[in-house]
Amino acid sequence: MVGAIERAQKFIRKNNRAFVWRSDIVKFFDSVSHEIIVEIIAKKVFYRKARWLINEIIASYYLRPRIENSDSKLKYFSHQGIPIGNLTSQIFANIYLNEFDRFIKHSLKPQSYLRYGDDFILIDPRKAFLEACRDNAAGFLREALRLEINPKNDIIIRANKGLKFLGVEIFRAGRRLNKRNRKCVIAKLKAKNIASYKGLVDKHCNPKKRKRFNWIIFNKINEV
Repeated sequence: MVGAIERAQKFIRKNNRAFVWRSDIVKFFDSVSHEIIVEIIAKKVFYRKARWLINEIIASYYLRPRIENSDSKLKYFSHQGIPIGNLTSQIFANIYLNEFDRFIKHSLKPQSYLRYGDDFILIDPRKAFLEACRDNAAGFLREALRLEINPKNDIIIRANKGLKFLGVEIFRAGRRLNKRNRKCVIAKLKAKNIASYKGLVDKHCNPKKRKRFNWIIFNKINEV
Protein backbone atom coordinates (compact mmCIF):
# COMPACT_ATOMS: atom_id res chain seq x y z
CA MET A 1 0.00 0.00 0.00
CA VAL A 2 2.82 2.41 0.84
CA GLY A 3 4.23 1.93 -2.66
CA ALA A 4 0.85 2.82 -4.20
CA ILE A 5 0.58 5.94 -2.01
CA GLU A 6 4.08 7.07 -2.96
CA ARG A 7 3.36 6.49 -6.66
CA ALA A 8 0.12 8.46 -6.39
CA GLN A 9 2.05 11.33 -4.82
CA LYS A 10 4.60 11.25 -7.66
CA PHE A 11 1.72 11.53 -10.13
CA ILE A 12 0.33 14.52 -8.19
CA ARG A 13 3.69 16.28 -8.23
CA LYS A 14 4.21 15.61 -11.91
CA ASN A 15 0.66 16.58 -12.92
CA ASN A 16 -0.17 19.24 -10.36
CA ARG A 17 -2.31 21.28 -12.78
CA ALA A 18 -4.14 18.25 -14.19
CA PHE A 19 -7.42 16.67 -13.08
CA VAL A 20 -7.82 13.44 -11.11
CA TRP A 21 -10.70 10.99 -11.33
CA ARG A 22 -10.75 8.93 -8.15
CA SER A 23 -13.18 6.10 -7.56
CA ASP A 24 -13.63 2.53 -6.40
CA ILE A 25 -16.05 -0.36 -6.89
CA VAL A 26 -19.18 -1.09 -4.87
CA LYS A 27 -18.66 -4.15 -2.62
CA PHE A 28 -16.00 -5.49 -4.96
CA PHE A 29 -15.11 -8.72 -3.13
CA ASP A 30 -18.79 -9.60 -2.74
CA SER A 31 -19.49 -8.89 -6.42
CA VAL A 32 -16.85 -10.96 -8.22
CA SER A 33 -18.66 -13.30 -10.62
CA HIS A 34 -17.52 -16.93 -10.32
CA GLU A 35 -18.47 -17.53 -13.94
CA ILE A 36 -16.36 -14.65 -15.25
CA ILE A 37 -13.27 -15.27 -13.12
CA VAL A 38 -13.28 -18.96 -14.06
CA GLU A 39 -13.40 -17.96 -17.74
CA ILE A 40 -10.50 -15.51 -17.29
CA ILE A 41 -8.35 -18.05 -15.45
CA ALA A 42 -9.10 -20.74 -18.06
CA LYS A 43 -7.41 -18.51 -20.65
CA LYS A 44 -4.24 -18.22 -18.55
CA VAL A 45 -3.87 -21.58 -16.73
CA PHE A 46 -3.50 -24.58 -19.04
CA TYR A 47 -2.52 -27.26 -16.50
CA ARG A 48 -5.79 -29.14 -15.95
CA LYS A 49 -5.24 -30.13 -12.31
CA ALA A 50 -4.21 -26.61 -11.32
CA ARG A 51 -7.29 -25.21 -13.03
CA TRP A 52 -9.50 -27.75 -11.24
CA LEU A 53 -8.03 -26.75 -7.86
CA ILE A 54 -8.53 -23.05 -8.56
CA ASN A 55 -12.11 -23.65 -9.61
CA GLU A 56 -12.74 -25.62 -6.40
CA ILE A 57 -11.40 -22.74 -4.29
CA ILE A 58 -13.61 -20.23 -6.10
CA ALA A 59 -16.73 -22.43 -5.97
CA SER A 60 -16.26 -23.09 -2.24
CA TYR A 61 -17.25 -19.53 -1.38
CA TYR A 62 -20.82 -18.28 -1.51
CA LEU A 63 -21.84 -14.73 -0.74
CA ARG A 64 -24.92 -15.55 1.31
CA PRO A 65 -28.23 -17.32 0.70
CA ARG A 66 -30.84 -15.36 -1.15
CA ILE A 67 -34.32 -15.33 0.34
CA GLU A 68 -37.20 -16.68 -1.74
CA ASN A 69 -40.02 -15.03 0.23
CA SER A 70 -41.05 -13.61 3.59
CA ASP A 71 -41.06 -17.14 5.09
CA SER A 72 -37.26 -17.07 4.80
CA LYS A 73 -37.04 -20.16 2.61
CA LEU A 74 -33.69 -20.44 0.88
CA LYS A 75 -33.95 -20.35 -2.88
CA TYR A 76 -30.28 -20.67 -3.90
CA PHE A 77 -26.83 -19.43 -3.09
CA SER A 78 -25.35 -16.58 -5.11
CA HIS A 79 -22.44 -17.77 -7.25
CA GLN A 80 -20.38 -14.69 -6.69
CA GLY A 81 -17.92 -13.24 -4.24
CA ILE A 82 -14.47 -14.06 -2.87
CA PRO A 83 -13.61 -13.90 0.84
CA ILE A 84 -11.83 -10.79 2.12
CA GLY A 85 -8.56 -11.57 3.89
CA ASN A 86 -7.98 -14.91 2.20
CA LEU A 87 -4.55 -15.08 0.52
CA THR A 88 -6.08 -16.20 -2.78
CA SER A 89 -8.51 -13.28 -2.76
CA GLN A 90 -5.80 -10.71 -3.47
CA ILE A 91 -4.53 -12.83 -6.35
CA PHE A 92 -8.01 -13.39 -7.76
CA ALA A 93 -8.83 -9.68 -7.38
CA ASN A 94 -5.80 -8.70 -9.46
CA ILE A 95 -6.57 -11.34 -12.08
CA TYR A 96 -10.17 -10.13 -12.28
CA LEU A 97 -9.35 -6.43 -12.44
CA ASN A 98 -6.47 -6.94 -14.85
CA GLU A 99 -9.19 -6.88 -17.50
CA PHE A 100 -10.14 -3.39 -16.28
CA ASP A 101 -6.47 -2.31 -16.22
CA ARG A 102 -6.02 -3.36 -19.83
CA PHE A 103 -9.16 -1.51 -20.88
CA ILE A 104 -8.05 1.70 -19.17
CA LYS A 105 -4.45 1.62 -20.43
CA HIS A 106 -5.00 0.36 -23.97
CA SER A 107 -8.45 1.72 -24.84
CA LEU A 108 -8.94 4.91 -22.80
CA LYS A 109 -5.24 5.85 -22.47
CA PRO A 110 -5.25 8.55 -19.74
CA GLN A 111 -2.01 10.34 -18.98
CA SER A 112 -1.57 8.39 -15.72
CA TYR A 113 -3.40 5.45 -14.14
CA LEU A 114 -2.99 3.68 -10.81
CA ARG A 115 -5.01 0.95 -9.13
CA TYR A 116 -4.62 -0.65 -5.69
CA GLY A 117 -7.20 -3.33 -4.95
CA ASP A 118 -10.46 -1.87 -6.18
CA ASP A 119 -9.39 1.76 -5.59
CA PHE A 120 -8.09 3.59 -8.64
CA ILE A 121 -7.18 7.00 -10.04
CA LEU A 122 -6.90 8.39 -13.56
CA ILE A 123 -5.01 11.63 -14.19
CA ASP A 124 -5.23 13.80 -17.29
CA PRO A 125 -5.09 17.55 -18.04
CA ARG A 126 -8.48 17.34 -19.81
CA LYS A 127 -11.47 17.27 -17.47
CA ALA A 128 -13.91 16.46 -20.29
CA PHE A 129 -11.72 13.52 -21.25
CA LEU A 130 -11.88 12.13 -17.70
CA GLU A 131 -15.66 12.55 -17.66
CA ALA A 132 -15.82 10.47 -20.84
CA CYS A 133 -13.44 7.94 -19.26
CA ARG A 134 -15.80 7.68 -16.29
CA ASP A 135 -18.75 6.81 -18.52
CA ASN A 136 -16.78 4.33 -20.64
CA ALA A 137 -15.13 2.68 -17.63
CA ALA A 138 -18.46 2.32 -15.83
CA GLY A 139 -19.94 0.70 -18.92
CA PHE A 140 -17.03 -1.71 -19.26
CA LEU A 141 -17.21 -2.73 -15.59
CA ARG A 142 -20.95 -3.31 -15.81
CA GLU A 143 -20.95 -5.26 -19.07
CA ALA A 144 -17.66 -7.17 -18.92
CA LEU A 145 -17.19 -7.76 -15.17
CA ARG A 146 -20.66 -7.20 -13.62
CA LEU A 147 -19.32 -4.51 -11.31
CA GLU A 148 -20.51 -1.01 -10.44
CA ILE A 149 -18.69 2.24 -9.70
CA ASN A 150 -19.20 3.41 -6.11
CA PRO A 151 -21.07 6.75 -6.37
CA LYS A 152 -20.01 7.72 -2.82
CA ASN A 153 -16.32 7.77 -3.75
CA ASP A 154 -16.63 8.90 -7.37
CA ILE A 155 -15.08 12.35 -7.87
CA ILE A 156 -13.11 14.42 -10.40
CA ILE A 157 -10.95 17.16 -8.86
CA ARG A 158 -7.87 19.21 -9.65
CA ALA A 159 -4.65 17.53 -8.54
CA ASN A 160 -3.47 20.68 -6.74
CA LYS A 161 -6.49 20.48 -4.42
CA GLY A 162 -5.10 17.30 -2.83
CA LEU A 163 -6.24 13.73 -3.19
CA LYS A 164 -7.81 11.35 -0.66
CA PHE A 165 -6.59 7.90 -1.66
CA LEU A 166 -6.15 4.68 0.36
CA GLY A 167 -6.91 6.42 3.63
CA VAL A 168 -4.28 9.11 3.08
CA GLU A 169 -4.63 12.76 2.12
CA ILE A 170 -2.02 13.32 -0.59
CA PHE A 171 -0.67 16.73 -1.61
CA ARG A 172 2.12 17.86 -3.88
CA ALA A 173 4.35 18.76 -0.93
CA GLY A 174 3.30 16.12 1.57
CA ARG A 175 0.69 13.70 2.84
CA ARG A 176 -1.11 12.76 6.02
CA LEU A 177 -3.30 9.99 7.34
CA ASN A 178 -6.95 10.86 7.79
CA LYS A 179 -8.17 10.96 11.39
CA ARG A 180 -9.83 7.55 11.37
CA ASN A 181 -6.82 5.73 9.91
CA ARG A 182 -4.40 7.61 12.14
CA LYS A 183 -6.27 6.36 15.22
CA CYS A 184 -6.38 2.85 13.73
CA VAL A 185 -2.62 2.82 13.05
CA ILE A 186 -1.79 4.05 16.53
CA ALA A 187 -4.04 1.39 18.08
CA LYS A 188 -2.46 -1.42 16.02
CA LEU A 189 1.14 -0.19 16.15
CA LYS A 190 3.54 -2.60 17.84
CA ALA A 191 7.32 -3.00 17.87
CA LYS A 192 7.18 -5.88 15.38
CA ASN A 193 5.05 -4.07 12.77
CA ILE A 194 6.57 -0.59 12.92
CA ALA A 195 8.27 -1.00 9.54
CA SER A 196 4.89 -1.69 7.91
CA TYR A 197 3.38 1.58 9.12
CA LYS A 198 6.34 3.96 9.21
CA GLY A 199 6.28 4.29 5.43
CA LEU A 200 2.93 6.05 5.73
CA VAL A 201 4.77 8.94 7.43
CA ASP A 202 7.55 10.06 5.12
CA LYS A 203 9.94 13.01 4.98
CA HIS A 204 7.33 15.12 3.22
CA CYS A 205 4.85 14.95 6.10
CA ASN A 206 4.24 17.84 8.46
CA PRO A 207 7.31 17.93 10.80
CA LYS A 208 5.15 18.16 13.92
CA LYS A 209 3.05 15.15 12.91
CA ARG A 210 6.15 13.19 11.96
CA LYS A 211 7.79 14.01 15.28
CA ARG A 212 4.64 12.96 17.15
CA PHE A 213 4.50 9.67 15.22
CA ASN A 214 8.19 8.99 15.89
CA TRP A 215 7.58 9.60 19.60
CA ILE A 216 4.74 7.03 19.54
CA ILE A 217 7.12 4.57 17.85
CA PHE A 218 9.75 5.25 20.54
CA ASN A 219 7.23 4.46 23.28
CA LYS A 220 6.11 1.27 21.53
CA ILE A 221 9.70 0.04 21.30
CA ASN A 222 10.25 0.73 24.98
CA GLU A 223 7.20 -1.34 25.86
CA VAL A 224 9.01 -4.49 24.71
